Amino acid sequence: MMPSTEITDHTVNYDVALQNAENRVFHLLHSLEWQLHSEKKTGSIWSMKCNVMDNYIFRYEGRIPNRSCAEVSAMIHPQGLHRNKWDSQSAGTSLVEAISHDTSVILHKTKGRMMGLISPRETVDLCRFAYDPVDGSRSVVMVSVDNEKSPKTAGVVRGQTYPTLLMINPLGDGSKITAIIQAEMFLQGIPQSVVDTLIPKGIATFFEDLIKYASKEDNKVSLNHNLAGWCGAQLEN
Repeated sequence: MMPSTEITDHTVNYDVALQNAENRVFHLLHSLEWQLHSEKKTGSIWSMKCNVMDNYIFRYEGRIPNRSCAEVSAMIHPQGLHRNKWDSQSAGTSLVEAISHDTSVILHKTKGRMMGLISPRETVDLCRFAYDPVDGSRSVVMVSVDNEKSPKTAGVVRGQTYPTLLMINPLGDGSKITAIIQAEMFLQGIPQSVVDTLIPKGIATFFEDLIKYASKEDNKVSLNHNLAGWCGAQLEN
């Protein structure tokens, strides 16, 4: 059995990592440096040059009509029943460790792309889910961590998730989605300018998949499943 001091250190380190990630993403959310990158009917993407690394940070905003925050959260939650039905880039998600009622370590896997140019990838992400009982909005902040329960998979690139934010807010008869995403892709021999176009395309595809799935009226959403941070009576609001 792991000594109690090691468990405490483990929890404290995760809490510090999440606090730093939350401070980072909410600072970025309100930054005035965003530049419009692309705009479609389904949503818009803004970009900002990172002041720490030589890559870009992206912000997505879109709307999902006729779906409540509870329904969208059930569709998008990595532990839910719906995610694997619509996320065309995912190779599966799995729970690595439940830290608390609102915090989990989750393994995200993505498929290879572009005829193998982009290898299959995986990230081990510390996720803290939040729920606002006043308006029913949801959010999750994610950041990569090391976890001994999830060793690297042979033949799969272990990626890095920088502080990431996803928010689901009520908007009229639907829901508004806002996301802050920073990613890196080490592709040997591919110019960085080309790589920088792949990330926003992946972001757009993710949300287009979600919006398309949510638009099908016959896709009924059960709100009674135990989803970390967004579970139980909270999903009924």
